[in-house]
Amino acid sequence: MTTPNDLGARLRHLRKAHQLTLNGLAQLSGVSVSTISKIENGALSPTLDKVLRLADGLELTVGQLIGEDDSAGAVQVPNSRFSPSRAGDGVVIDTPNYVYRYLCSDLTNKRMVPIHAKIKASSLADFGALEKHGGEEFLVVINGEVEVHTEFYAPVTLKAGESIYLDSTMGHAYLSAGPQDAEVFCICTEPQRLQTGEPAEPDQAG
Repeated sequence: MTTPNDLGARLRHLRKAHQLTLNGLAQLSGVSVSTISKIENGALSPTLDKVLRLADGLELTVGQLIGEDDSAGAVQVPNSRFSPSRAGDGVVIDTPNYVYRYLCSDLTNKRMVPIHAKIKASSLADFGALEKHGGEEFLVVINGEVEVHTEFYAPVTLKAGESIYLDSTMGHAYLSAGPQDAEVFCICTEPQRLQTGEPAEPDQAG
């Protein structure tokens, strides 16, 4: 399991390898300086939208940002992508709203980001501001019930076996609507790099 300190150290190393200051990465990613600093110091676990923004700012895939770098000595087979994921595998990031388990993290140039997650927040008041990031995503409920909120549509409730596909650039939030934390599987596409710079979020906690 990846701890906030592990991910923070990795982010700091990658930022410095790209010869970027905190402010420089903030400008490229749209994530505030204070948030990046907290992540690097292990004081904050980044949500999916922050992970995607930081990866985009560093011109990396999500796998390259959070996954294990196994490129040394790896045998590259053309047109042969293959990475089984066993129970308990993956990079785990625990946030106030979700527990993310990023699967197949050994593949560093994926076009899709597979995530097994537990939804903890049960109200918008608990969740906070709607999240948004590049790309698209598909989510299917494994256990429990999930209430999906977006900035343009009325909320919908999904039961086990039901699913939803949405544009990730639209503000959205998944809430657990049952007595227990809901369990879901989600696939997000890697966002295309922004053609124009997006201003950094307000420099505050979060």
